[in-house]
Amino acid sequence: MQNSPICINQKGDVFLDFFEVLESEANRFEPLTHALVVARAEQGFLLMLNAYRHKWEVPGGFIDAGETPRQTAARELMEETGQVADLRFRGIMKFQLQPDGRMEYGALYVAGLKEIRPFEPNTEALKIHLWSGEDIGYIDEIDQKLLELYM
Repeated sequence: MQNSPICINQKGDVFLDFFEVLESEANRFEPLTHALVVARAEQGFLLMLNAYRHKWEVPGGFIDAGETPRQTAARELMEETGQVADLRFRGIMKFQLQPDGRMEYGALYVAGLKEIRPFEPNTEALKIHLWSGEDIGYIDEIDQKLLELYM
């Protein structure tokens, strides 16, 4: 467990901790609200330009009723970016979110992308980009930290 936050983004959301646990233990973290995917191709990390927030992020989203975190991660990766990958569970993230300071947990998955499938802009993502460190605009600070957890 961390003594100080891992990072804080511009909005004030705090990435408090990261737990390396077995995927079978994920549901002991409550509320477990979302799943994110850090995916990497040979050319770089897969980022999407969020259509609502207009910033670069890793794919992911809220867990629907009756859905496992793994199912959420796979669904969101496909819906937002058009990509399909074998997912590997990496751990559980703990956040304190603004504006109300609520605590939430999210499941983090990583994936290697062997091929990049065609992308169609959609209601959630305007573009995708394989990022290798160049300046592409604002990438959420929390998402930048998540890219480090890929290794």
